[in-house]
Amino acid sequence: MNRKRIVPIVLLLAAAGGAAAWYLLRPEPDATLRLAGTIEARTVEVGSLVGGRVSAVHVEEGATVAAGQPLVTFEPDLLDLDLAQQRAQVEQTRASLARVERGPRSEAVARARIEWQAAETDRKRLQSLWEAGVISRQQYDGSVVRERTARETLREAERGSTREDVAEARAALTREQERLAYLARQRQEMVVHAPAAGVVETLDLRPGDLVGANQPVASILEEGQLWVRVYVPEPELGRVRVGQAAAVEVDSFPGRPFPGRVAEIRDQAEYTPRNVQTLDQRSDQFFGVKVRVEPAPELKAGMSALVRLEEGPGVPDGRAGRP
Repeated sequence: MNRKRIVPIVLLLAAAGGAAAWYLLRPEPDATLRLAGTIEARTVEVGSLVGGRVSAVHVEEGATVAAGQPLVTFEPDLLDLDLAQQRAQVEQTRASLARVERGPRSEAVARARIEWQAAETDRKRLQSLWEAGVISRQQYDGSVVRERTARETLREAERGSTREDVAEARAALTREQERLAYLARQRQEMVVHAPAAGVVETLDLRPGDLVGANQPVASILEEGQLWVRVYVPEPELGRVRVGQAAAVEVDSFPGRPFPGRVAEIRDQAEYTPRNVQTLDQRSDQFFGVKVRVEPAPELKAGMSALVRLEEGPGVPDGRAGRP
């Protein structure tokens, strides 16, 4: 065989062998997608509308609380005195309304009738004396006035209370009841409750501390409301699925992964920088991905985070709008 023909064949075989070796020994692609982002959180500031002196603190920072669970109790003794006084005022006003609606008692009507009868008898007697010239007209006129006054008093007692009197008494009772409801609502503010389930981030109070009205006493990280917003390049978007498991790490706790899960993939791509819109730079398109993280007291909003997404099944669709 011609030596010149052997050399190219040997080189071709060597190249083919090298390619086969590289194919067999090539490194496996990394199954982990690493993305950088910032922790975001939704917290609730809770406090009292009235404030007061702290009587008891029921939880500590870092505790997991349920919705409606008591957090802080204020001393209620002064407000309880106002409540007792107002309850008595309501009962007094209610009794006044009942008396107005019922009208005068039968004894009062009977007494008014007797007084009228006595005035009428006296008028008749003085009329006879005036006609006989024994007394003056002025004395007789006085008896007439007394008789008419007693007669009108009797009629008023027999008719009972007017509609205006009843309406006034009812309005007075409503006013006192609303005042009682206002104090009762303030009494409820003596105990600060958790408005939602979550983790207590801040609560720095001790029994005896004074807290002003409308001032927050605790900060609660709502359950499921801690996440990291990351941006995935378009070529890597096929590796991300809603429901995909994730591990979140922060610089403050190196080597400690916090569990998470992909909750949202935005439908609209974004450019980096935003003013780049040429066809040649389509690879610079990114999709926002929201990774929910299990709440933990160590994680704070604003922390830089590294998200590792493990390849694995998620929601079949793989896309979701904003929740």
